[in-house]
Amino acid sequence: MPAPATLRLAPLLMLALLIPAVPAAAPEVRPAQTTAEQLSQCLSLHSRLHQQAQALTELQARSRIDATGRALERLQQARQIERLQAEKRQLAYVAAIAVLTLLLALVSGAVLWLRRRHLELRVLSEVDALTGLKNRHAASRMLDALASQPTPTDARHVVFLIDVDHFKQINDGYGHAAGDQVLAAMAARLKSACRPTDLVARWGGEEFLVACASLTREQAEQVAARLRRAMAYTFETAHSKRVVTVSLGLAPIPLHADGSGSPSRRWDHALRLADRALYAAKRHRDAWVGYWCTDLPDEATAEAMLEQPDAATGLVTVLSSVPRLVKGAPEMARARSLRALRAQG
Repeated sequence: MPAPATLRLAPLLMLALLIPAVPAAAPEVRPAQTTAEQLSQCLSLHSRLHQQAQALTELQARSRIDATGRALERLQQARQIERLQAEKRQLAYVAAIAVLTLLLALVSGAVLWLRRRHLELRVLSEVDALTGLKNRHAASRMLDALASQPTPTDARHVVFLIDVDHFKQINDGYGHAAGDQVLAAMAARLKSACRPTDLVARWGGEEFLVACASLTREQAEQVAARLRRAMAYTFETAHSKRVVTVSLGLAPIPLHADGSGSPSRRWDHALRLADRALYAAKRHRDAWVGYWCTDLPDEATAEAMLEQPDAATGLVTVLSSVPRLVKGAPEMARARSLRALRAQG
């Protein structure tokens, strides 16, 4: 705070009082000045000094204010820059997360699409286009899995081969389109007659395959009878009707209770035996024939039994929906063997 006016004038008053006390015997006598003039000059000089000091103080104050303002402005700018940089980093982080999320979504979508396409292609490669049943390739793979499964002591897995009777006559008489219609209808009837767990496939041409897990001999006979009845139906055209029937052959997997060998070997033997049974059933048509094997003796082999199953008395039981086929099976087997020997000779 500036000092009061009386305090500032105190030095000047003391100077004015001391001036008259200067000795009169000074070596040189300057022009006399009155006390009032001297006091006026001092006051003027002091006033100018005071104004300059005040101006300097104001200038310094303004300088300090300007410096403080510039410092505040620089601080604000620094804070703004820092805030903008933080926002930039946050936006970059958010953008990176968004890009990664988008890429993850695209990759996940691509993976799901590829997986779906793979499943679709796999289904198409395993399904028969005409009937919608499993094709032979898929059925072979499923038979491998079935033959690897153990069975209860009194049961076996069973394979059924089914052939449409007189199918060539249907194709020749009504055309291949009618034949395809018959096959599609037979496939639908076969599928509805089987359990969801059963393997149902189109084995080739007019031939179908069914494989059931863990059936006793009596149950296998019942399934064969049910399939034969379920697939018999009347095919109608605009001008005629025709009864369509099937023949079946069945055999167990494995052929004998203590069967060994690879899964593919097991079901291949059973399929060969079922094919022989089917051949016997087609001699009568609209019938089923099956071979059920017991334990093989040490000196016997499955391959030998497959050659003449009807003649393997005591080892193979012949099952059939037609009693006379069962009764005459050994005699027919011996007759076939005799014809084969004559042909070789």
